[in-house]
Amino acid sequence: MVSRNGRRRAEVTAAPEGIGLVLRDGDGDPAHFAGYLSDMLLCSAGRPWRLSKAGPEAVQISQEADAIQISGTVQSLSFTLKLAFDPRGLLGLHVIWENRTDRTLRDMAVGLLFELPGREGEKVTIPHMIYNNNPSSDPTRAVPRLGEGPGKGFICEEHRLPIPCVNVEWTDGHNGEERFLSLFSLPSYFELEDGSVQYGSLGAIRDEHRLTLAALSGVLMFNGEKDMICIAKNKTERYHGGYTDFSPGFALTKEYALDWGQVARPGQGFREIVRKGLELYAPEGARPLSLDEMIRLKTNALDDRWRTDCCGAAGYVKFSDSNDFGNVSKHPLHFMYGWTGQCLKLAWCDAKLGFETGLEERVLRCRQAADFYVRESRTGVPGLRHGVYRLGEGRWDGFSWNKQPSVSSRALGETIADLAEIVLLFRRHSRDLPAAWIEAVRESADFFLGAALPSGVYPAAWLPEGRPAEEMITAAGLPCLIAVAKAYRVTGESRYLQHAEAVMRRYYELHAETFDRPFARSTLDAKCEDKEAGMYFFLAAYELFLLTSETRYRDWAEIAADWLLTFVYMWNPAYDRGSKFRDEAFRAAGWPGVSVQNHHLDVFFPTFELWRFGRLTGSAQYERLGQMMLYAMGQGICTKPGEWNFTVAGEQGEGFFQTNWNHRGHSNRWNPSWVVALVLQNALRFRDAAETTNEEREMTA
Repeated sequence: MVSRNGRRRAEVTAAPEGIGLVLRDGDGDPAHFAGYLSDMLLCSAGRPWRLSKAGPEAVQISQEADAIQISGTVQSLSFTLKLAFDPRGLLGLHVIWENRTDRTLRDMAVGLLFELPGREGEKVTIPHMIYNNNPSSDPTRAVPRLGEGPGKGFICEEHRLPIPCVNVEWTDGHNGEERFLSLFSLPSYFELEDGSVQYGSLGAIRDEHRLTLAALSGVLMFNGEKDMICIAKNKTERYHGGYTDFSPGFALTKEYALDWGQVARPGQGFREIVRKGLELYAPEGARPLSLDEMIRLKTNALDDRWRTDCCGAAGYVKFSDSNDFGNVSKHPLHFMYGWTGQCLKLAWCDAKLGFETGLEERVLRCRQAADFYVRESRTGVPGLRHGVYRLGEGRWDGFSWNKQPSVSSRALGETIADLAEIVLLFRRHSRDLPAAWIEAVRESADFFLGAALPSGVYPAAWLPEGRPAEEMITAAGLPCLIAVAKAYRVTGESRYLQHAEAVMRRYYELHAETFDRPFARSTLDAKCEDKEAGMYFFLAAYELFLLTSETRYRDWAEIAADWLLTFVYMWNPAYDRGSKFRDEAFRAAGWPGVSVQNHHLDVFFPTFELWRFGRLTGSAQYERLGQMMLYAMGQGICTKPGEWNFTVAGEQGEGFFQTNWNHRGHSNRWNPSWVVALVLQNALRFRDAAETTNEEREMTA
């Protein structure tokens, strides 16, 4: 029997060796998947669950129009599997597991398995969890990996996945085509007596000669260990959930979708996840606050972070001591530049608000903050600057790399890029500029010009004397490239643009050309593949596209944008009864995760740049998502004392816990200043763009 959608075919055959399923992309096309039903149905009783395969019995196959239905029994359970293409060209799988006996079947695990032979160029993507098996992750840390060996793999809760999908790509041995197969789940849950919700699970198991995509009823596997989950940064524990008791008459229904086809370039199978995921889940984010409300609230939090001292220090503290619980970090008040501090990004926001409202006090605060940094943050190496200032002690220090004092390339690059943006902002408003600001941008850009590794990219950090802290190839130093490109904007000196383009080429070749080495190690407390590494590749390509209009930078920005979107939730998990998220109707759609180590949500994302890139290139998808994401991040902002455990309006926690990582259904009070800076800067630029658009409409009218 055959179900068709255009060229696509799903063939179900009955032969002496069993019931077979074959997926093709046209008549005579080599199969993307071929397997027998006896190998596809998992039914396990007892703990720990087993990859036991029992041949189905009393099988019946029927076809109505293009829908094929297979039913029968496996061990003590009855099953019905219906296959039918949907309008998007995805093959829908509707499966029902039912207990038709008169006894309760306890601790059951059921599901579907799709076994694929090991093939050349194989790459597995599980959004937010596994990118080509996370080759840059620290092997000593608890980071998802596919286990090696019989029955070893990684299987996690559906709600741990922004796009509930497992994707595998490979090179076809017959014609050399890049091919892919994606297994999507349409997440569903049932509520247990204690009010907790149980979802299904997804993952993959890699044996020596095969890869198995697994869609199960909730049981888990972490790095080859069954019933184990990652519950916090570098921390795992035994998991007792995921099993299902089938009482007489109880039926468990699950829906999945399969997608397959060709990949345009090696390593880009993840883009198919995003394309089909957007169609399948049609995400709509929450919109609890207007743009003006977000700006008003975040401005209040900005004002609370402003500090000066008698020695001329001026800036915005990383943690405030104004909330009832005090300084949540317990560290003395300090400024941090870049990374989780973003002191100069806050200064930019202050000046932007000052120019908009005519409040010169805000413009002056920006001047003071920039002057202090430029004047006082120098090290013994020109262009290499300290990243932390401790107010109580009146001293500068920096970051730590393998327990050595260091200068983070990410943090320094971010800060110099922000300083360049302050220069450009003052110029747009025809304000006097201290020559020292421009010289500081030039000085650091000159340092970057000579500071690349032999590989052609920047190290993750430099030691105080200017030597690389290590020579591992990572994407951590991409903000330095952005700073050099912005130095070109500030100075007009072509050498900076030429250098930025040359280094960008190396980052592309080392990371994005094949994705053998996905973007990694930008999040400084997590040595792994992370959203922010890809974010800065996107921002670098976006900046060069604005400067040159070259098609390659547009293409590279699109590739990175799609990689980033694998971290963005396209659906809304349900939460346990009594949780904060359930009480507040928190919606995860539009929120990005962090890294393959840190499985929570935060607001660190270039929402404005994604939106503007979409407008510039005619991509309605990016335009819509950028705006949707900004508004979704209005959730969790304290609008009045007492909300979300804050007393200062505008504060917001860094971590929102949508899965069993930390405290599912709740957020934390950890509120470093970047949580103010990122949302406020994006919101201010969105408002600017909206006002410009309105002015253009009025002029046209």
